[in-house]
Amino acid sequence: MRIWDFLKKCLMDYFIVTTCITAATGVLGLILDPDAVFGYEAFFSPLIFGFLGLLPSLVTYSARELTLRQALFRRVLQFLLLETLLISFGFLTGLLRTSFQAISFAFAVLTVYLLSGITGWILDRREADRLNLILKEFQDKKAAESFDSAAGTSL
Repeated sequence: MRIWDFLKKCLMDYFIVTTCITAATGVLGLILDPDAVFGYEAFFSPLIFGFLGLLPSLVTYSARELTLRQALFRRVLQFLLLETLLISFGFLTGLLRTSFQAISFAFAVLTVYLLSGITGWILDRREADRLNLILKEFQDKKAAESFDSAAGTSL
């Protein structure tokens, strides 16, 4: 994959992840601290966590095609780095204070990771289906032209 394509994919992933983080923050907030009141600066939290969440994606980049085993290894490594980075950031900033909060947060990270992965897969699949349809139409058109050409020369 070219670096430009990888960066475009990261940008798309950022918006998917940020949306999922916003939903997870709302759910976790209602469970862990339902009486909390925030100012406008709280709107930046999902954006910051979304950006931090993309940093481990760098381990998945490769200019060449990876084997299934290599790709799976990189995805597991990405997830472990993601959990470590975000939980560490949570404790450093004081957003996480207890082990229960950390475990809840880790589960939310896993949920966001899975949801964003599934969403990305669905979007990629839709694009692949669209390209395959275009390719099939192109091949059918070429086959028809070839048939017409062959039929015209034999008469």
